[in-house]
Amino acid sequence: MTNIENSMELRKSGLRIAFVGIISVILAFIIYSRLTIPGEHLVLVTPELKTLAIGVLAITFASMASITYGISKIFKAKQQGPMNSNSLLYYITNAFSDNKYWKVMVIAAVAYGIFFGFLSQIFIYRIDISFSQQGIVIPSINIITCCNTPGYVPMFSAYLTDHFSILLIPINIILAVIVSALVGFNASLGLYAFNLSRKIQSTKKLSFIGSVGAASGLFVGCPTCAGSFFSALLGFGAVGESISVLASFQTLFIALSIPVLIITPFLVARSIRTNCRTCNGAVKQSNNN
Repeated sequence: MTNIENSMELRKSGLRIAFVGIISVILAFIIYSRLTIPGEHLVLVTPELKTLAIGVLAITFASMASITYGISKIFKAKQQGPMNSNSLLYYITNAFSDNKYWKVMVIAAVAYGIFFGFLSQIFIYRIDISFSQQGIVIPSINIITCCNTPGYVPMFSAYLTDHFSILLIPINIILAVIVSALVGFNASLGLYAFNLSRKIQSTKKLSFIGSVGAASGLFVGCPTCAGSFFSALLGFGAVGESISVLASFQTLFIALSIPVLIITPFLVARSIRTNCRTCNGAVKQSNNN
């Protein structure tokens, strides 16, 4: 089997795995919402429904893992297949030919995922509130089976300490995985572009452009950091108040950041392609001289 055939088979396999994950989570949300819609045919909160709720949460996690694995296989198929040096995908995939950048991506994604978890109230730490004083047993877990918009139920909460709890909502799990993966991908690609620019002998003008790109990359790679910056400019100085303001605009930040995080790798790849062509042109001119 040739490299092209291997690449095509790997791509098909990745598409199948990702497709199964997407369909699974959509069907799980639809079926569960049909069983918990308030009305004449509302299913009562029973142990069976609680078991189904646990199943939906498990499917959500499994589906996101399946989608992530499928996309990674598609990406590797692109690396193995024939690539045109004029294509931006060539420069994006070439960046991850070194395993070091995969590791950077995972570390950045996990770190941002934790930060995102606190902002989106997946991880809740309230020093000013005592859960035990509110009648909650510490430690304990609880599953809210009904009733809300599809994707917002079932909810899983775990009270681990008197001031720290975890709240898992299916839609928040999905958003956390998507945004964190994109942030990690952009951070790793940005590091590759930075390291590459250091190897290329360039003018001070190019260095200045690279500095501007690095500064703007902070806001792209960490949209909630950008939100913190702007909230500080608007006068929300206290940390708690700032986080509260950011949380209220969470949907807006996500809606704006996801398209930007998808587009940015192609802009970075375009910059890498320009620098590489400039470097190659300089080398050729030097050889002719």
